[in-house]
Amino acid sequence: MEKKNNHAPSSKQKVIANILLISTTILWGTTFIITKNLIQTVPIFLYLGIRFSLAIIGFLPYFIHIKKINKKIILYGALTGLIYCFAIIFQTFGLQTTSAGKAGFITGLSTIMVPFLTWFWFKKKLKKRIWLAVIISVIGMALLLLEGESGIVVGDFLVLICAVFCAFHIVLTDKFVKLVDVYLYSIVQLTTISLFCFGSSFLFNETFDLINVGLPFWLIMIYMGVIVTAGTFIFQNWSQQHQGPSQTAIIFTLEPVFAVIFASFIIGNETMNWMGWLGCALIFIAILITVLKNKTKNNKKD
Repeated sequence: MEKKNNHAPSSKQKVIANILLISTTILWGTTFIITKNLIQTVPIFLYLGIRFSLAIIGFLPYFIHIKKINKKIILYGALTGLIYCFAIIFQTFGLQTTSAGKAGFITGLSTIMVPFLTWFWFKKKLKKRIWLAVIISVIGMALLLLEGESGIVVGDFLVLICAVFCAFHIVLTDKFVKLVDVYLYSIVQLTTISLFCFGSSFLFNETFDLINVGLPFWLIMIYMGVIVTAGTFIFQNWSQQHQGPSQTAIIFTLEPVFAVIFASFIIGNETMNWMGWLGCALIFIAILITVLKNKTKNNKKD
């Protein structure tokens, strides 16, 4: 991801890259409803600690480069790992009270927040399309907050905080992966998240009988850790070497859509009224506007 290929990718490589990127969004989409179901019985910090420690297994082939690790990799990886850790913690606590489908779209708002962070830090001018996306997303968020019999729930705001942390993580990671070994950087991130979550689990005295949970629990955790967390990163890393960032960003807009599909029709049976569906649609449009703006910008550079 941090290196550019000397040769243009072939059409076959682009097709494979698109398939892997779409697979990545599908896998991400499953995490919301699976996490919501798991935390009904499994303590949150313990669940996250197990999930991200298992993800490290997916990077075992890259441990042969461990001798190349340095202070910069550790510093950058620990910083962004901690930021992403806070994001996933707020999201997971939010899923206790909000629906998985709503959480997917609210988390997706991080895409719209990124241009504002780059404007604040790097003084990149905001175009009118971004402001339009903000207005549409605010209306969509308002409809989502008011959706449901209980009206506004704390979980919606917790997931919104998650989106803020995700935006920070995107901006910093985009900068750091160009400066360090991306695989070692990711291993440090995962290690930071695992240690923080296991430490928090011990601090809050979480208890859970891991010995007698049975094989299904561990199969789900392996899926969430190795396949969803580690696997999707490897998919994304390879694919972005053979596919442009604009196409990748457009494909990633499908994540909240898949989150709703799995939560409402495949794994779960969540429902929303017309306000919720309209809110999701508006947020999706706002995200797409933001991404298409980036596509236009990237095309001008190409």
